[in-house]
Amino acid sequence: MSVKTLLAAASLVAMAAAAQAEVKVGLITTLSGGGASLGIDTRDGFLLAMDAAGRDDVEVIVEDDQRKPDVAVQIADKMIQSDKVDILTGVVWSNLAMAVVPAATAQGLFYLSTNAAPAQLAGKGCNANYFSVSYQNDNLHEGA
Repeated sequence: MSVKTLLAAASLVAMAAAAQAEVKVGLITTLSGGGASLGIDTRDGFLLAMDAAGRDDVEVIVEDDQRKPDVAVQIADKMIQSDKVDILTGVVWSNLAMAVVPAATAQGLFYLSTNAAPAQLAGKGCNANYFSVSYQNDNLHEGA
């Protein structure tokens, strides 16, 4: 994860924190199995950015999506309905983003995509509450 991505993530959280006393961020990422190194870097980078920003009014709730869309959706639903998160972030894989992002944005939550950025969430599929701080992931495949 780049410094630019971390700063963008921290900035969005800081803006939300300025609007209210405490902000809850739901960070859903891959922490086990294949590809876990990307999720671990995402988690560690985000928590490092929060620590560097000195924000004690931001609670970050971290959960492992196990790289399974159905698990990611269950976690997102729990975070939205039970944990009452204000922002969701952290999904590494585009297929998981396609499962989580539309439901989250439909409920009025902001989703900050640190890595996953499928074309289906751009253009006609764009939502005002969806922010991708990475590149559109299928650009490389389209170029090939």
